[in-house]
Formats: sequence, C-alpha cells, structure tokens
Amino acid sequence: METKKIADLAKILKQNKLTKLDLTEGDVRLVLEAAGGKAVLQETTGDAEIFMEETTLTMEENTVAQETVSAYEQKSPLVGTVYLAPQAGSAPYIKVGDKVKKGDPICIVESMKMFNTIEAEKDGEVVSVPVDNGQIVEYGQVLVCIREEA
Repeated sequence: METKKIADLAKILKQNKLTKLDLTEGDVRLVLEAAGGKAVLQETTGDAEIFMEETTLTMEENTVAQETVSAYEQKSPLVGTVYLAPQAGSAPYIKVGDKVKKGDPICIVESMKMFNTIEAEKDGEVVSVPVDNGQIVEYGQVLVCIREEA
C-alpha cells in the first residue's frame, strides 16, 4: 500500500478522533491504531506482517493540537447535512483565519428538508473547519473551532 495513502488514512483517523481503522484491499490488510499519542501501524500481506510505530509528533501536529485545545468548539445542534456556503458555487460563509462575531452565520445544516442557519456562538478567529461541504454531521459533532479574542 502506498505511503501517501497510509498517511491520508492516519490523518482521517486523527481528525475524526478514531481509535482504530481496519482496512482490507485485496490480500492486503491495514490496521491503524491510535494508542496514547502513538500511532501503531500493522500491515498484513499474505503471511507476512509488518509493524511500524510512530512515537513522535511533528512540530506542525503539536501546534494544531495546542490550537484545538485553546479554541472553542462549536458543535452541531442537530443531525443533518452541512453546507459551508449559502448556495452551490458561492463563497463559503467562513474559512480558516476569518474573524467572526457572535451571531454571524457559519454554515447551514439541512435536516428533514429544513435548512437551519448555524450562527457563531462566540467572537473570535476561525482556526479550523473540520467538516466538508455536503458532509453528514451528527448531533454534537464539531463544525468549527474558534479561538476567542482576549
């Protein structure tokens, strides 16, 4: 399996706060498991098993983790499909680096054919938008992380 594909899967594991990802493609089985800050990779091809362990985070990953901790996580108030722009082809409501004020629209969540405008709950700077346009979101899933202004 390609290294880039494995890295992308590890990123999905981390972004969605999953603890284990088990994937089989043909005769190759890939198991990614997050355990206390370590990412453990087990790849099985036929009879051979390959184990790799990553024990250190890069500087960029450490910075992202610190920003997430100090940012306010605005969560979805309902289950539905999230739309990051008011209509197809238009600019998104927000993007990373934008300043928002309490009450500014940040996205729309469609649920049961009802379009619900979700507004910012805090003033601050958008540090991440962990959802994709058109993605189905769960109740309580993080829609946007806002670093509050001091």
